[in-house]
Amino acid sequence: MRAIALMCHAPIVIPAIGRARAADCATTTAAMRRVARAVVDTGPEVLVVLSPHTPRDRHRWGLVDGEQLEGTFARFGCPEVGLALPNAAPAVRDALGDLPLAPVAAQPLDHGALVPLWFLVEAGWSGPTAVLGVPWNNRDAGAIGERLRSRVPWGLVASGDMSHRLQPGAPAGFDPRAHTFDEGFVRSLREGDLLGAVSVARELRERAAEDVVDTTEVLLGALGPTVPNDPVLAYEGPFGVGYCEALFVPAVAHA
Repeated sequence: MRAIALMCHAPIVIPAIGRARAADCATTTAAMRRVARAVVDTGPEVLVVLSPHTPRDRHRWGLVDGEQLEGTFARFGCPEVGLALPNAAPAVRDALGDLPLAPVAAQPLDHGALVPLWFLVEAGWSGPTAVLGVPWNNRDAGAIGERLRSRVPWGLVASGDMSHRLQPGAPAGFDPRAHTFDEGFVRSLREGDLLGAVSVARELRERAAEDVVDTTEVLLGALGPTVPNDPVLAYEGPFGVGYCEALFVPAVAHA
């Protein structure tokens, strides 16, 4: 694949939504822009976004239908901020072959897809795009990644946030062990150990209230268990939720 990346999906990192608090997550916003530019610059023919917030089937991966993918951030007080892109669902359905898919009726996109796509559109993306939703039982994650990898001209973005319980007042409450999930996940990525990043005990994942492992497991199928370089561009948790941005293909050029 021409591009493979991990992006967060917190609407607040979009400056028009963050407003007065935008400075508190400026590191993440800059990293999101850097990832988006790198992905767009590779010139993918199709872009596939994996979202943990698209309606979830128990066993099947959800594929958003319709001629267009569209949505706004009206739920977050910014109805004027939005996007529309041509839907590449038929191409993805063909690429995945006999793997079971659950059609998701065309509807406004969830923020799990909208946030990374907003940055990608800002960077110049306007091409065919598909959104895949993760099932509750994601046993086909590796196979999904392997089949998408065979589509060499495509790009793949996993959307996910880290722990939602990093500090008192965080969206899902506070858990004193939640930070250990983020620290282990980011450390594994920095060490090039993608398998280690997703091989986290279920109990710790639940305590952290994360939604990044399921989508990252698809990257494991697309990339294999190790990556040759430190792909992490940024990590921070200014509002009690951890945000991590990583660029696997093309390789990151660290300053």
